[in-house]
Amino acid sequence: MPLFFLLCALSPGTLHAQPEAPAAANKRLFDRTVDELNFRTMETVYDKSFTRNKFPVTLRSHKARRQFDGFGANTALKKLFQNYNDASERFKNRYGKGRTDLAEFEKQLRSILLDKNFEFFIRNLPRAERVDLIRAQERVIKQASAQFNASEDAAPEDLAADGAAVPPADGEAEPPVTTPMEDPAPQPEAQVTETTPALRTADTTSAAAHDWLDYLTLLLAAASTLLLAHVVLNILPDLRARLDGLAEELEEQRPDIDRTRRHPAGALPEDRYEDEEVN
Repeated sequence: MPLFFLLCALSPGTLHAQPEAPAAANKRLFDRTVDELNFRTMETVYDKSFTRNKFPVTLRSHKARRQFDGFGANTALKKLFQNYNDASERFKNRYGKGRTDLAEFEKQLRSILLDKNFEFFIRNLPRAERVDLIRAQERVIKQASAQFNASEDAAPEDLAADGAAVPPADGEAEPPVTTPMEDPAPQPEAQVTETTPALRTADTTSAAAHDWLDYLTLLLAAASTLLLAHVVLNILPDLRARLDGLAEELEEQRPDIDRTRRHPAGALPEDRYEDEEVN
């Protein structure tokens, strides 16, 4: 009897000591990586929107972020974060059904960086900060890929033969978020006014208004054109006529100049001895 109770007491520990299946471990790794990517994205946008507050480092799960209320009176930004928090949680459904190899693991993680909800959420960040965020996310994906257990992955030739028969992951058919998300515009004092979809539509479709600099440039261009026409039509013909008159005067004075050159002042008269001997 004591031996029986001893075996019963040790059996739970023995069960817990069994290694986890690679597929289950990879799925858990995928979900943990998605939480990390979502946290880093929200942290970057939140820290850019608030200059005095920082996104808590403990908000690395969907539930913790859902309960976070550090937006003050900024209801628009709070709604934006809640919408993206729910949309990004569905990224976890992209892996775990169908193919579960390393290539599919990396593909579905990288698809998060191309998702339109992700692009919409970070679109108000400066370009340099968006690039830095995406590069940091890619490093997280590489670290997760290095921890992936590929012991149960099929051979490459088997994947090529069965690729057409593998159903797509659930995440590829995920419908877009129906609730419009508001702009996360940076606000130093966490005080912003709510933006509506109508305002965003008018802002993107309306033509850019011309300012005074555009009209001044147009006026200077018109003045330059008129000045050029005046020079070509009036000044150049008058200048050509004057030059022609001056040329005619010079032609009339040229014979006198030639005679002056042949008989310079103070020169001795030419010898005419030959003419006198002939006479």
